[in-house]
Amino acid sequence: MTAKHSNCVRVKPALKLGASLALLVAAIPMAAQAQSDGLQLEEIVVTATRRAASLQDVPLAVSAFTAAELENRQITSTLDLVRSVPNLYGSNNTGVPSANTYYIRGLGSTEQIATIDPAVSTYVDDVVVPRQNANNYGYFDLEQMEVLRGPQGTTFGRNSTGGAISVKLKKPSDQFGGFLQAAYGSYDQMLVRGDVNIPVSEKVLTKFTGFYTEDEGWAKNVANGEKINALKNWGGRGAVRILPNDDITVDLALEHMDGDGLYLRTFAGDNRETILPGSTKGGTSDEVADALANRGLRAQYDTTAVTANIEWRFDDVSVESITGYRTINQSFVLDFSLPASRTVVPTPFYLTNDGGYDMFSQEFKAAGNFGDRLSYVAGLYYFYENNATLAGQVFGSSVSCSAGLFGDGNMTCGGRPGYSSVRDIRNKTSSYAAYAQFDYKLTDELTAIAGLRYTNEVKKLDLRPTSYGGITTEDIIAAGMKTRLETNKFTPKFGLNYKVDPDVMLFVSATNGYKSGGWNSRTAYVPQSFQDMEPETAWSYEAGLRSDLFNRRVRFNVTGFITNTDNLQLSYTTPGPIAGTTLSTQDNAGDIRVKGLEFELSVRPTAGLDVFATLGLQEGKYTWVNPAAQSFTNASGAFVNAIDPTDELSRLPKKSLAMGATYTVPVEALKGSLIFSGEANYTGGFWTTASNTTPSTRTPTALDTFARSYTLYNLSASYLSEDEAWRLAVECKNCSDKLYLTSVFNGYYYGEPRRVRATLTRKF
Repeated sequence: MTAKHSNCVRVKPALKLGASLALLVAAIPMAAQAQSDGLQLEEIVVTATRRAASLQDVPLAVSAFTAAELENRQITSTLDLVRSVPNLYGSNNTGVPSANTYYIRGLGSTEQIATIDPAVSTYVDDVVVPRQNANNYGYFDLEQMEVLRGPQGTTFGRNSTGGAISVKLKKPSDQFGGFLQAAYGSYDQMLVRGDVNIPVSEKVLTKFTGFYTEDEGWAKNVANGEKINALKNWGGRGAVRILPNDDITVDLALEHMDGDGLYLRTFAGDNRETILPGSTKGGTSDEVADALANRGLRAQYDTTAVTANIEWRFDDVSVESITGYRTINQSFVLDFSLPASRTVVPTPFYLTNDGGYDMFSQEFKAAGNFGDRLSYVAGLYYFYENNATLAGQVFGSSVSCSAGLFGDGNMTCGGRPGYSSVRDIRNKTSSYAAYAQFDYKLTDELTAIAGLRYTNEVKKLDLRPTSYGGITTEDIIAAGMKTRLETNKFTPKFGLNYKVDPDVMLFVSATNGYKSGGWNSRTAYVPQSFQDMEPETAWSYEAGLRSDLFNRRVRFNVTGFITNTDNLQLSYTTPGPIAGTTLSTQDNAGDIRVKGLEFELSVRPTAGLDVFATLGLQEGKYTWVNPAAQSFTNASGAFVNAIDPTDELSRLPKKSLAMGATYTVPVEALKGSLIFSGEANYTGGFWTTASNTTPSTRTPTALDTFARSYTLYNLSASYLSEDEAWRLAVECKNCSDKLYLTSVFNGYYYGEPRRVRATLTRKF
């Protein structure tokens, strides 16, 4: 067995936290109940149940952030949410800064190839972004961000066993105006953003948004002196709101984003330097040829989306048509070579990708009431995607290949028939669903909830011949692998809410969600490795408290949960076909159980001061491990470290804590206000990979895949003019320049170093 790290955090300490928070609440004078102007916390309206409702009336584990909170807390993209939401972990995918891997309560995915779906879906204006390769969303004019924890199997629905991240963008205004923003910061980071509302008439409103950002990167390749991990992104969005009459609203939007950047591994214990055989210079449109020539390291993407939302409002019901189309193009050449020292250039090891991904969704949703006691939301949903990925691997000076297991193959590999790692993978998905959820008031205080979603989903796989001799559809059929997967699934939800008084609610719920099956593909180089996976299913049982206290100056929410997941779809590391390499295999690794507590506190002790704290406690274990996924000793006597039943779950920090405050001070002499914000974010230690690996006598060359706990500090100081037309901010992220590990794959990937920047915003 390999050495294991002990990182046990019991759930019991939450009781002490609850007592401490209760004392904090009690410390606010009761006389404050008589005060309201400027002292009450603002109501936050969310759409987590697919209809507008106050956050405090929603019986779900939801964290919501308004536009003002996003600005004050330096949340500029969905990845920044990780530091503020209990039991949410996330980071960039290794190599690709446009792609985020999210884990909520132990469920997520590190793979962005299109034959496997993420467990945490991203939605933009209720339209799903199903691929991870361009889900780091931000920079457009944000209205609100919401994070829904736990399975979303009924009304949100699309493959969200872990949860969902929902982004809401501001709609066109009936007043002319907008803003222009410019920023400059560490590593020559530059940002320009702009937004303008242009009402054409009372019935036609338009809005245009654009951004451009770049920086030169914080790491250096000592082999050639190049700076790496640089970024460049730009995008534009146009939106139109049409108001034919008081009962109809039509929202149309077109957006495009384009990005180029890298997120490459560095030396152990150092996020500023690395040694790579490849160069970022001289790239062409042929990723495989570039990798063979040690040139053109990159991770490029562009995405275009069109959305249309039409709402009809009647006396007791509103009906919406939500249409979305998105296309993503992605190409990358990523260096995963494992350095032996700071002076020896390693043997090249590259992953290549050239993909195009098209998706379309159509939803019809109705929300309304039958009388005073029964409310509902119901709908029909259709989703389709068509993906093409040319994926490969280059090791040394040649394309990697694997000898056929039975003397078969499309090329010569080491003097034997075999298959190239360069495969042309095509896959399609068609999904139909119908759903309904009913809330019935048994009494004025007690409400029962029942919901159900039925989904039919078909996935098809097709592998085209390549000039390099990759696997074809005929090869995997001959090996007995499936090329068509069909799922028919009912996902129910049940719950009870009890209103203790207008500002305090208790709830319990049981929710079922699922993520459809897929195929191991990234490292499937022989037909027998292209195995299919069963759907991942999760049941989550929750109980919670939602409360606004002391005349709504204190908001205190608590959620406890137990989630049982069967057929966990997981990537785990096994040795590769070439000596000294590893592969990340995808399969149903087993069943798991995760339980925990989540606390969220907001306090306004005095006018101008907002204090917040969140705490996530969770622990999980395997209740069963698939024998095919367990560690073993192969025929040559080498130990293969995969998953052991005693292993801890990957990317499951047992404790996450955030504390901070925003203080606004009017300064008459400056004709404005000073705004100070600060926060500390603690993340407990966790395993970055399913294979809990450390160097040992059995695996002496293994990398240590355990990420030790860390605390990050963010600070900002701003000036805001009285008319709110001007804002000047100086901000820093990771102010203490903490070195912290995020991922391990053939090397160590660290979070960004300290960043300081100044931002000037002019509203008009």
